[in-house]
Amino acid sequence: MSVYLDHAATTPLCDEAREAMEPYLSQRFGNASEPHARGREARLGLEQARRRLAELLDCEPGQLVFTSGGTEADNQAVFGLCGRPLGRLVASAIEHSAVRAPALELERQGFELAFATVDAQGVVDSARFADLVREGDRMAAVMWANNVTGTVQPVAELAAIAGERGVPLHVDAVQAAASIAIDFGGTGAETMAVSAHKLYGPKGVGALIARDPARVRPLIWGGGQEGGLRSGTENVPGIVGFAAALEAVRRRGDVRRRLRDRLEAMIGRGAGMSIVSRDAERLPGHVLILVEHLRADMLVLALDRAGFAVAAGSACAAGSAAPSHVLLAQGLTPDDARSVIRVSIGLDTTAEEVDGFWAALVACAERLRTGALPVTDVA
Repeated sequence: MSVYLDHAATTPLCDEAREAMEPYLSQRFGNASEPHARGREARLGLEQARRRLAELLDCEPGQLVFTSGGTEADNQAVFGLCGRPLGRLVASAIEHSAVRAPALELERQGFELAFATVDAQGVVDSARFADLVREGDRMAAVMWANNVTGTVQPVAELAAIAGERGVPLHVDAVQAAASIAIDFGGTGAETMAVSAHKLYGPKGVGALIARDPARVRPLIWGGGQEGGLRSGTENVPGIVGFAAALEAVRRRGDVRRRLRDRLEAMIGRGAGMSIVSRDAERLPGHVLILVEHLRADMLVLALDRAGFAVAAGSACAAGSAAPSHVLLAQGLTPDDARSVIRVSIGLDTTAEEVDGFWAALVACAERLRTGALPVTDVA
């Protein structure tokens, strides 16, 4: 048995996306920039998908710039809004590295960077945010829902604060889009990033939504695709699959919250285990478990051997064993941050799988604590 409980990292491609993509991988393979028949049919599929995504995300088709994924979209927002000359920007302390790393790079280049703190549940402190954001700042950044904890942020409130000061707000909605009906027009954000593979679409495609695309400078120059804001031949199959996946997700019934509550009730009875950010509003499938005095990376490997795929909540980058800046920002000690695992339930997860995971977690934790499962057995 192999049970996948790491949907926050990526999701399987849904049938609707696969079926929508197939013709554009075979018969309709043309370059959407070419004027001949094959190019025109690819362009038609591209623009139909753009219009459908715009409806689902509450924006105008012309506000969507297709990218290679959420990381590129976040980078383009940060670098594209800040530009030159040097200035100042504000970001929440829990931003994804796709926002945090370019912000730190701008700081290295001479920008002033301020981080807005979060409370013990991982929610951005609105008062602190209001104190930090100043008229004349190049931008502010707050993610809609955190990829580690699943905590949902008050983005409309924070966008209003930034708007009062004339500061554009960027929102990373990559983790949120599979669970929240994204309302770009209603948030007041200037830009927003989304990605297909987090919502049962294909990898390698995402979008930057820009209220005024003319305000965002391109990262990639060349053929002038996407209105000159993102050069490079468009990934038509991926974009078509993106639209089909988001539409399918919106139609699906969602059992994740019920299964999350089921798992958390069991965790509440477990010795030496607790739930991080339990009292915050969270995405319905996220469960972050602190297993006291155990290394999360060892526990993840043990669970994998038992047939359950979960993530170490301590890792904030690929292959990193460092404690997550997200967990440290909300007050966890480095040792506790290294003892957190992330379980993310999917739309197709069953109650039997959740129950099986709980039994495996208890057994693996006990064996690791007693030394019955040495590190060499799980490495």
